[in-house]
Amino acid sequence: MAKNSKWRTALLVLAGLVLVAGSFAWVFPRETAGVAGQHALPTLSLCALFLALALAAEWRLLRGLLAVLAITLVLGWNRSSTTSTSHFAGACLGFLVMLTIGRAFGTPRRLRFAMLAFLSGGMLALLLGLAGSSVRTETLMGSRLPVNVPAIKLRLAGLSSRGDVNPNALAAAVLLVAPLGVTVLVLRTGEKIDWLGLMPVAFTVVVTSAVILVICASRSAWIAIWLILVGLLVRGMRSWLCRIVTGAIVVAPLFVAASSVLFLSQEAFLQQASNLWTSAGNRAEIITQGVDRWRASPWLGIGVNEFRSVYRPKSAATDIVHAHNIFLQTALDVGAAGSAAYWGLLALLLVRATQAARGPSRAGRSAAVGSALCLVAISLFGLSDAVALGSKMGIFQWMAGGLVLAAWRVQSGSTEQSAQ
Repeated sequence: MAKNSKWRTALLVLAGLVLVAGSFAWVFPRETAGVAGQHALPTLSLCALFLALALAAEWRLLRGLLAVLAITLVLGWNRSSTTSTSHFAGACLGFLVMLTIGRAFGTPRRLRFAMLAFLSGGMLALLLGLAGSSVRTETLMGSRLPVNVPAIKLRLAGLSSRGDVNPNALAAAVLLVAPLGVTVLVLRTGEKIDWLGLMPVAFTVVVTSAVILVICASRSAWIAIWLILVGLLVRGMRSWLCRIVTGAIVVAPLFVAASSVLFLSQEAFLQQASNLWTSAGNRAEIITQGVDRWRASPWLGIGVNEFRSVYRPKSAATDIVHAHNIFLQTALDVGAAGSAAYWGLLALLLVRATQAARGPSRAGRSAAVGSALCLVAISLFGLSDAVALGSKMGIFQWMAGGLVLAAWRVQSGSTEQSAQ
């Protein structure tokens, strides 16, 4: 038993070192290539992949799904152009961070620390995204921010040609972080010390997220939130007061949308209808081309992040980075086999979250419910948009998966301490 414990500790330490080095190489690929060469990031990514599989050794179903996804990911990366390396690295590091969190934070105290780190990192990402987005000044709400957020250029790969953060990407970041903040505030953790750290951070994240959602006006994000509220209204709430409040929130947008038509002039109504029709037509064209490309190679896909290279836009100035549907985009990246493993993995995480939500630990319940809502929210967002496999913000999706695994271990009592 002691030998196994030492082996796991050594594996976690090695995983931590690979995560630090790999994350730096992933965020700063040019600087890393200049010092360590072009093969540094791919090598670290493969190391991360193997370490993730090693950490998943005791979770057979999880390891099997991860193994299938890893194989198709490597094949997809091998079939792609050099621009796919960043997404390949992001996915590999995401798998490793999920398993590292799941293994290293399997006690209530460590889990609360992981939740604090997740929310703090998410808050930093939201502020950087807001500062790097032109939406701060180009929209009416953005120009009236109560706090002057300085403009910065993030200079990260995958941004727009101007180097700005896309408003929809910023809204997606909110969906990846805010649900855990809301859950922490609603369910709490049962520890007084969290009022000095975790609770204030959660409150700040929720307020900042609400402001960003209003500024971005992302229809995909608002639809995802509305669908989650409908789901909670159907079977997620026992209190009649909560049901009434949630029902009012669900009905309010429909009432506002229907009644606003009565106050619009004919010209304004036709303009809005034209904008919606044009947006729907553009997305239909993107999805149609995506389906056509996928049919050419349905089982293995066309390659990781390759749709950006093969898409033929109507305008030469248009840069389409993904297929605007997470199901289609995942199939394009890793094919039908990889997609089945990917969605099977998410389904397994949601099952574990459901089990953890029924456990005795309040911290475990908060982490499980909040992280599960993060996974559900970003998947619903993907119905009309996508946070592609291996994207920068997608790392929070895998961190949320790690919190689910850690919460499940807390609730089931399968920690190293209890095993000893």
